[in-house]
Amino acid sequence: MLTVGGQPAAVLAALRAGRSGLDTVLATSDQPDDDVIAAAARRAGVQVVRGSLEDPLSRFVLAARGLDPEDVVVRLTADNVLPDADLVEDLVRGLTSIGRAYLRVGGSDTALPYGISAEAFTVAALADADAHASSALEREHVTQWIRQHHGDGVHTVSRSSARWAGLRCTIDTLDDYVLVARIFSDVSDPVTAPWGELCDLLADHSGPRPSRWQARGPNPLGQTPLILGTVQLGVDYGAANRTGMPNPEQAFDILRAAAAEGISHLDTAREYGASEDRIGGAMTRGLSEHLKVVTKVRPLHDLPADAPRGWCRDAVNSSVNASLRALRSSTVSAILVHRHADWAKGDHGVRDALVDLREAGVCQAVGVSAASPAELMDVIDDPECTYIQLPFNLLDHRWLAEPVQAALRSRPDVVVTCRSVYLQGLLPGGLQARWPTNVAIDVESLVGSLARLRDELGRVSVADLCLAYVLGQPWVTSVVVGADSEEQVRESATLARRTPLTVEEIAHVGQQLGPVPDALVDPSQWKTT
Repeated sequence: MLTVGGQPAAVLAALRAGRSGLDTVLATSDQPDDDVIAAAARRAGVQVVRGSLEDPLSRFVLAARGLDPEDVVVRLTADNVLPDADLVEDLVRGLTSIGRAYLRVGGSDTALPYGISAEAFTVAALADADAHASSALEREHVTQWIRQHHGDGVHTVSRSSARWAGLRCTIDTLDDYVLVARIFSDVSDPVTAPWGELCDLLADHSGPRPSRWQARGPNPLGQTPLILGTVQLGVDYGAANRTGMPNPEQAFDILRAAAAEGISHLDTAREYGASEDRIGGAMTRGLSEHLKVVTKVRPLHDLPADAPRGWCRDAVNSSVNASLRALRSSTVSAILVHRHADWAKGDHGVRDALVDLREAGVCQAVGVSAASPAELMDVIDDPECTYIQLPFNLLDHRWLAEPVQAALRSRPDVVVTCRSVYLQGLLPGGLQARWPTNVAIDVESLVGSLARLRDELGRVSVADLCLAYVLGQPWVTSVVVGADSEEQVRESATLARRTPLTVEEIAHVGQQLGPVPDALVDPSQWKTT
């Protein structure tokens, strides 16, 4: 209902899509909250269909009532006001020419601004989905079942511009709204302004944007090379942390900075204090379209190794449901066990409970947070484990042993995310960090070696050296790095976009640093003063 170009945004979206004379319907819920939307649309001459709040798919079936099976329905969303009749008709022609049941524009097309999107599908495919889609996700997302069973076709529009890449014109946040409203204030007729010209205006009004991320290897979750770790948002954490846990507003600023940098995922856990709750609060403030979540089941210390399968299922579901409530979401990207030992409990009852959640659509991947190569080797052959998080940095040579590397090569389908890249802040913190007092190591010599390598390899900082070393490993999908401030998020994103170390440079680092005690790379063994 926010005004854009003199109309409520939902009404403007409908008027722009239907300006060529195509039948256009605003499909909203039958709840009293949406009376005002329905009334505004009718005043503007837009047809309205009202149905279930929880079942948008059924609303589309109502809107398509009376159409023939071969007729085409185009789905747009009312928070995207730039798409217009030209884009709709271009998409319909594309669908008709290839004779398929489904075709979309935008979405994953990074050449277009985020928000230039529409989906076209036949009435027959819609009826098919209505008859067979049973899960809440399939009913909510309207076309999910169609794409899974009729194919996901992507239409390429004839007009695009390099200036559009990385822009966004959807309205999820107040900042989004202000930008879109400003664009429409620059045109004489908000209904007839061509979508391409509006994209050019969007580029004119948008500020500098970070460069796009380059995906690494097999990456079914679409993770960026950098993932934001959020343990600092929920507890005091890190050997180099001198400021303590951020307050709620600072936590939101950190998460908003991650979204602005194009970071795809957040890493959290039930065990991370207030982290999940703070993420959930940020998601309700407009970040849910930008950030996905990987979380972990609480450590199941109270569950015996031979626990009945029902106990395992209840323990997993209880933890996951608590996470989803805190995150204000029905789904996450991946769910891991926080302790490797929990994966096999109850004759793999814990694992199977996670697999059931994956099959129900609660997550896309399940796996293990491993602490040692032995734990990795124990789960890497399990085909149900498709996500492994492990601690790795330029001092930790345990993961480079040939048996471990051979095991990783055998599972190219597994997402491998590395935490502890900075060794809880010790490595970039230098002599100012709180180094463990129970590990026999010459801290001053090690800090000096890191500084020399930084200079020799032309890195801008020790943090840059650490990230470049880990991201130079071909088996690494992404790294988890935490932040105590939005400035740290931006700094980490800038470093993670730099060129990783080469194979030769990685070997040189290994030769210069040499082996260190296992206790140094295992924070669980640390004692500090």
